[in-house]
Amino acid sequence: MQLIEPASAAEFKQYYDLRWKILRAPWNQPRGSERDDLDANSIHIMAIDANNAALGVGRLHFNSISEAQIRFMAIDVGHQRRGIGTLILQTLESRGL
Repeated sequence: MQLIEPASAAEFKQYYDLRWKILRAPWNQPRGSERDDLDANSIHIMAIDANNAALGVGRLHFNSISEAQIRFMAIDVGHQRRGIGTLILQTLESRGL
């Protein structure tokens, strides 16, 4: 497993697909509801496997110069409880310092 900041269109597609699949689809929310206006100015972290498939995602955005918020944490169901969320959270927290 590797943590990356998605950069290409293909990486961001995987990133947003996982956010929608885990955080929105179970509540019958439409595609697009997994995004918001703060995404463009946020730090995004994605855990990928050896085949570059998304395992987990998370986002950090700054509310002010002294306050940041982590949102949209999502781990693929088949990979939960393996520490992936913890690693994403620690990485995002370190970027907020």
